Amino acid sequence: MYTRVLACFVLLLTLAEAVAQLPDSSFKSIHQLQMDYYSLFKPDYFGVKSYDFSVPEKLLTTTPKMVNRKVIGWHPYWASSNAYQSYNYNALTHIAYFSYEVDTATGGYTTIRDWNSTPIINYAHNRGTRVLLTVTNFGAARNTAILEDTVKQHTLLTTVRNLLFSRNGDGVNFDFEALPLAQRNNMVSFMQRAERIIKSAMPEAELSIATPAVDWSGSWDLANLSKICDYIIIMGYDYYWRGSSTAGPVAPVAGENYNVTRTIDTYLNAGVPKEKLVLAVPWYGYDWPVVSSARKSATTGTGTARFYSAAVTLAEAHSKTFDATTFVPWVAYLSSANWRQMWFDDEQSLKLKYDLVKTRDIAGVGIWALSYEGGDPKIWNGLISSFSSYGEPEDEILTIFPMPVTTSAVVRLYLSSHSDIRLSLYDNSGRERLIIASGELPEGYHSREFTMTGYATGIYFCVLQTGNKRTAGRVIYIKQ
Repeated sequence: MYTRVLACFVLLLTLAEAVAQLPDSSFKSIHQLQMDYYSLFKPDYFGVKSYDFSVPEKLLTTTPKMVNRKVIGWHPYWASSNAYQSYNYNALTHIAYFSYEVDTATGGYTTIRDWNSTPIINYAHNRGTRVLLTVTNFGAARNTAILEDTVKQHTLLTTVRNLLFSRNGDGVNFDFEALPLAQRNNMVSFMQRAERIIKSAMPEAELSIATPAVDWSGSWDLANLSKICDYIIIMGYDYYWRGSSTAGPVAPVAGENYNVTRTIDTYLNAGVPKEKLVLAVPWYGYDWPVVSSARKSATTGTGTARFYSAAVTLAEAHSKTFDATTFVPWVAYLSSANWRQMWFDDEQSLKLKYDLVKTRDIAGVGIWALSYEGGDPKIWNGLISSFSSYGEPEDEILTIFPMPVTTSAVVRLYLSSHSDIRLSLYDNSGRERLIIASGELPEGYHSREFTMTGYATGIYFCVLQTGNKRTAGRVIYIKQ
């Protein structure tokens, strides 16, 4: 009887998580929400400005990158005018300029957000970074209007091709969201036309497409799209979104019914080659009004997006919790006597996502969005340390977090080869207190969780033994 009751309780919890993550008819991605919002404050550019780009500027220099995978950042048109000068181009292989907004009546554009005059293209090229033009079209009706009309498609694709040529652009990233199931095959046909029209004139142009973390309607033929595209960029966020019924992780690494790990594996199992798969990560979080300070409290209204720089500042002003289930931080705080809860990504949670990229050996990462870091070098350094082009580290413990430990912690380690390991916790007197992991593990990055509830407050050591080599990391435990 107890077993059946427990099983029913676990099932109810799982269903509750699934419902909390399930988008409703009002769902809009962070890309669409922010584009709609900032369009109210920034001027539109409906015409082509009179600049002479008959001879495209060529790449002047090629700077060796400090990263060994693709790092593709969307540059939103609402970023401050000089934000691009603060980007770390040693860690940035591509900029996706956001965006060409499709005119569904003609296939042309309603605005190209200053693509014809922006200094970003030449600035990036001079630093060895490729620049893509992002083409956006949001909503089922809008996508149907384009994908069922080959004349509009021809206008769209020839216009994009000419805009790329006019500025020596390096490719196009299509961001078509809320794709209806009825347009599944038409989306593949559209990308085939894109390949013919754009690559016939610009053979080196890169074609990519942004796709959702969860394909709720089964609209995306990933296997066939991956045969056409140079790479597919998963928008690895919005697992919990502005209208979620409970607060929760925007991009959980684990836990929940849907998470980043499951998404990557779903794409790979669907037939997307790992060398064509890019995981975009959030440089933002969501902040909801909630009923209490409890973890994943029910929301009382819609969430507000917080840029990384603002989220980190807010977290520093309150008590941040690193969630041991989903591997992302969150903060509960009072605002005018009302509870709010923010879930976001910081350097630690982003590194875990980067580790997952390496463990699954996929092509790289994307970023939504550039400028959200506010020039903070730590977030750029995290990219470089995770994807260093100067080789992998030796067998070692890389991080233990959170620190200090109050209940549970996660130890992250790297193995340079397949090894028989023993990962243990020792007290300050040198006595082994806990075996965290033992046995054979393959080469690469690994994470293991351990719990310290019941231990005395003090300093401990996490020790990794591989063959004759031992490495250690200090653990500070504070009993609550």
